[in-house]
This record gives sequence, structure tokens and C-alpha cells, in this order.
Amino acid sequence: MNYAIFNSEGKCINNVEWNGDTSIWSPPDGCTAVPDEEHQHPIEFAPNPPGSSDPLDDLTDAQKQSIRDIINQ
Repeated sequence: MNYAIFNSEGKCINNVEWNGDTSIWSPPDGCTAVPDEEHQHPIEFAPNPPGSSDPLDDLTDAQKQSIRDIINQ
């Protein structure tokens, strides 16, 4: 099922395919996953300032491994 991920400001920051199993993955702290089968919530992009780091650098090792596990299913 597709989920829209909303941050604490109410902005959609991502859309993910997820089965809802929080033992495998859960939204980042301060975010909420909302079912969005119709893809009605587009991602609201904020431009990256010059010289900003790769957003994946901010993930924990556990989060990176969860992504690898999902990709390799």
C-alpha cells in the first residue's frame, strides 16, 4: 500500500510503498504515515541550499540497513 509521509509541519515529505509493519520500517521521528492509495499527496520539495550534504548521510545505520532489506526482498 502507498503511504504519504507528513512531517510535523504537515508537509508531505515522501511517498512510500509499505505494508504497515513497524517491525520492518517506521516513519522518521516526528512524521506520520497516512494511507494514500490514490497518490493524492505530492511531495513538497524544498530546495537544497548550496553545499548541503547528502540526505542519506543523516540516516542511522539501522535505517540504512532497513532500506537495504526492503530493496533486497
